[in-house]
Amino acid sequence: MKQIKVLLADDKEIFREGLTRILEEQEQIEVVSQCSNGRQAIEKANKAEPDVVLIDTKISECGSTEAMRHINESCPGAKVAMLTDSENEEDLFSAIEAGATGYLVKGMKVGDLVKCIDLIANGEVVVSSPLAGKLIGKIAVMKAKGAKAGDNLSGREAEILQLLARGATNKEIAKTLFITENTTKVHLKKILEKLQLRNRQQAAAYAIKHGLATEVTDVPEKPG
Repeated sequence: MKQIKVLLADDKEIFREGLTRILEEQEQIEVVSQCSNGRQAIEKANKAEPDVVLIDTKISECGSTEAMRHINESCPGAKVAMLTDSENEEDLFSAIEAGATGYLVKGMKVGDLVKCIDLIANGEVVVSSPLAGKLIGKIAVMKAKGAKAGDNLSGREAEILQLLARGATNKEIAKTLFITENTTKVHLKKILEKLQLRNRQQAAAYAIKHGLATEVTDVPEKPG
């Protein structure tokens, strides 16, 4: 079984150390590094090359969303997710806009967290309840208002954007759509040009924000 390499970024040492011990007991997870602020998260992500980065919304020295943007740009293989106490929907939307592929609320059961890490590592967008409903609701409202986002994309480009939003690599996109990787790269370049975006992480966040990719995995609401 291939282990999922995880980086933890949280300013609360007791929580961070405790979660590290819990995750290291899981056969499929390896905590490759941990840190207390955003700047350290960027540095350690570049060195450790994690599969999943779990970062709190309230970290210091380069905020969580800024750290996320840097990690997405410098470590394209990493999936970045929020693990936080905040159930504020604005924090959720800010995280999604910054390229988060998960928004998990602290307090969930260990088994649920492990499952979420596995889903995120495999390209799923995972959001804790009840925030998942709010995100899906916002997407539905945008569609109901007839949002024009992505109207200038071709059918093929829209398909690629949807797969991109789910974390698919160029190779996986090519295999799914029965096209070459080179053709995938050409389409991706056109998508970025049309949407005036800089990279695939921004494109994935754009797709989720504008309702062009609506598959969001819900996880159980924390007890109590």
